[in-house]
Formats: sequence, structure tokens, C-alpha cells
Amino acid sequence: MKIVNTILRIGLGVMLLIFGLNKFFWFMPDFDFGTDIGAESLYNSFTESGYMWPLVGTLEILVGISLITKKAFHAALLAQLPLSINIVLFHAVLNPGNIVPALIVAIINIYFIYKNWNNYRHLVH
Repeated sequence: MKIVNTILRIGLGVMLLIFGLNKFFWFMPDFDFGTDIGAESLYNSFTESGYMWPLVGTLEILVGISLITKKAFHAALLAQLPLSINIVLFHAVLNPGNIVPALIVAIINIYFIYKNWNNYRHLVH
């Protein structure tokens, strides 16, 4: 099971690192929103704001590096949690056709928080 956890941790870290870097260098194609006008409008607003994608990208890069190197692992999982929730909600409400990657990120994030719950228990008491 340890090897599976290592693969999941590094895989999630690499995924976040790539998506974070993409928010600065735009080397991946944008999602095809099809008829999801609300999703496209919000996405374009984030792009035009000039600060949202650098903010999210920086957090994804830092969390990705933390997961890959296993430095500040527990803090990285907490930092990623609100991003995971918002990405899933964005796709669930505005763009359900592209929800699978968001669900993968969220499920792995929640899995690791659950697995390490003893490190977080004091935060909710």
C-alpha cells in the first residue's frame, strides 16, 4: 500500500505542478466549454482579472512541489483543499463534462487528509 500512496502523492503533485505552470505559460489548450456559457464567462473573467490565475497557479505549484518532495505535506493538503472543492463545484455547476480531472484531484486530496487525520484532528475540536 505504501507504493500506491507514493504513486498517488507524486502523481497528484505532478498534476498540480503542471496545471499551476500552465496558468503562467499557457502550454495546454483551454477547455472546450461547448454550450456552457456560464463556465466560459467565469473562466474568461478570471483570465481578464490579471490576478486570479497567477494566484491559483502559484498555490498549485507550491502544493505540487510540496507533495512531490513530501516537505510540508500536511500543510500542502490543507492548502489544496479549498482549491479542490472550488474546482469540483465549478465543474459540477457550470461545466459537468470536464469534471473528471477535478474529481480525481479532490478524491486523492481527501483520501490523504483522511489517511493522516491524526495530524488534523486538533483543528476541528
